Amino acid sequence: MSEYAPLLSALIALLLGLAIGKAWERYKLRDGKWIDRRRARESPHYILGLNFMVANQIDLAIEELSRAASLDADALEVHMILGNLYREKGQVGKAITVHQGLLQRPRLRGLEHAYVLLCLGLDYKRGGFVDRALEAFNEVLRLDPKNEYALVNLQKLHEEQHQWTEAYDTRQRLSKLTDIDARPKNQAILAFLENEIGLEAIRRKDYTEAIRRFEGAIDLDPRAVPAYLNLGDVRAVQGNEKEAAAIWEKLIDVAPDRAYLAFDRLEALAVRTGSPERFTRLCRRLIDESPQDWRARLALSRHLAASGHPHDALDLLFAALVQNPHALGVHQAIWRALGQLHHPASLVDRYSELTRHAVFYLDPHVCMRCRYRSTELLWQCPHCHDWNTFVEERIAPAQDTAEVEA
Repeated sequence: MSEYAPLLSALIALLLGLAIGKAWERYKLRDGKWIDRRRARESPHYILGLNFMVANQIDLAIEELSRAASLDADALEVHMILGNLYREKGQVGKAITVHQGLLQRPRLRGLEHAYVLLCLGLDYKRGGFVDRALEAFNEVLRLDPKNEYALVNLQKLHEEQHQWTEAYDTRQRLSKLTDIDARPKNQAILAFLENEIGLEAIRRKDYTEAIRRFEGAIDLDPRAVPAYLNLGDVRAVQGNEKEAAAIWEKLIDVAPDRAYLAFDRLEALAVRTGSPERFTRLCRRLIDESPQDWRARLALSRHLAASGHPHDALDLLFAALVQNPHALGVHQAIWRALGQLHHPASLVDRYSELTRHAVFYLDPHVCMRCRYRSTELLWQCPHCHDWNTFVEERIAPAQDTAEVEA
């Protein structure tokens, strides 16, 4: 039996150590008294505060969490949340005061220090103190080089200041930390940032650098639509219109849903080079491949109306109207074509019938993340600053396509 005594003693010591560790995690010595560290978090005020926070009832959440914090002044996480709530409410000064106070606490662990600094950086960012926010986020990364939240916010700060190269470098650091599933998103964002750096090069008239950046964006993300548009523009400025047309047509092949962004460029080039039928064939092909493509019909109708074929233009416009009865551009084009024909009664009646229940609007583009609306397609949302989040909000067609085309 004695041979097992050392093993038994070691086991008892291990269990005792675990018990002491758990007790230390739960309690701490303050002013000579053992204090329960979990009192604030186990308080009903804490639970209520979190519930109000989730329900976006900020004032009630602050009230309950303040009560929870009063139970234990050292409850770090409760005070961090309170500071964040003050920031969300717009009381940035109060949030800064709370988070700066937390930084003054002795014996903060490294990660605790980093996360309080992160909150403080967000406070500075919300208050418009850009230099202080940059300093805070960089300090977080010094303490915790793999802090993804600090990298994301640092990237956004650089973007807001149009510091595209710094934003690109920060995103690259972030992409090395994320898993393989996030790679497509990272590649797409890097492509947009490459495109912005290319636009800066255009403003300096450094076309060689601009081309390198736009081509780099396309290599990162073959659907980097603005890079195709801008690369074609540079080639056109350089006098290489044939290559410009090829680039814009490639955009249409890889992203047919964004083809309309190249229509004006391709039409102007086709007319200027004396081959307008090339643009006509392109639009016809897109309509055949996607009968719901109302933008191709609109572009072709404008082209035909300008070349003296208002009847053909109207047929296309009425078909476009069936697919999207709420696009103001279609209605404006119809009235221009009707004006060319001196408003025949039968065509006006047909238009009135098609638009009986239509609602027109000027801002059909909406951000999928924050619901910000825009009259045009934006690559970066000016409200939430996310990339490539805009879609065209569509309402159901006026009636069945076949009924109108019959």
